[in-house]
Amino acid sequence: MNVYKSLNQMIDYIESHLMEKIDYQVLAKLLGVNVYTMERFFSLLVNITITEYIRNRRLSMSFYDLYYGKEKMIDVALKYGYENPTSFSRAFQKFHGMKPSEVKKGNVHVKNYPKFQFNDEVKMGKNLKYRICFMDELTLYGKGQKCTEETIGKVAPPILQRNASETSFKRIWNGLL
Repeated sequence: MNVYKSLNQMIDYIESHLMEKIDYQVLAKLLGVNVYTMERFFSLLVNITITEYIRNRRLSMSFYDLYYGKEKMIDVALKYGYENPTSFSRAFQKFHGMKPSEVKKGNVHVKNYPKFQFNDEVKMGKNLKYRICFMDELTLYGKGQKCTEETIGKVAPPILQRNASETSFKRIWNGLL
C-alpha cells in the first residue's frame, strides 16, 4: 500500500476521533508499523510530533465551538480531552494568544491549524492568524492568469509589479495593511 495513502488514513482517523482518546495502536496499525516507529516516522516527516498535531487540531477546533456554539468553556474543555478548564484555558491562551473567555468579544485574532494531507509529498497548510470582523459589502476585481505550482513564481511577480502602479490597486492594497 502507498505510504501516503496510509498517512492520510491516519489523519482521517485522528480527525474523526478528535473528541475522543486517540488510540496510537490504531494509528500504528494503519501505517503498518509499531507505535514507536509510527511516532518517529510522523515526527521526521512533518517536523512535529503526533501528540502536538492532535493538540493543535483540538485547540484550533475548540475556537469554533466557543465562537459559534452555545457550549460553556468547561464543556468544550471536556469535549477535547482536557481534564479541567484551567489546563484547557492555559493551552488555549498559549495557542491562540487569548483566553477562551475573550472569544465571544468579537474582532479577535485567531490561529488556525489545518488538517495535514499527504499526496506524494507532505502538503501542510500554514498556520494562519486571522481575525473575524464585520465589513460593509465590497466588490472585488481581479485579473486571471493560468499557471501551475511550478510556474507561479515566474508568472505572479510581473503581474503584481504591473498592478502595483495602478492607483486603485494602491488604494485597496494600502487599505488592507
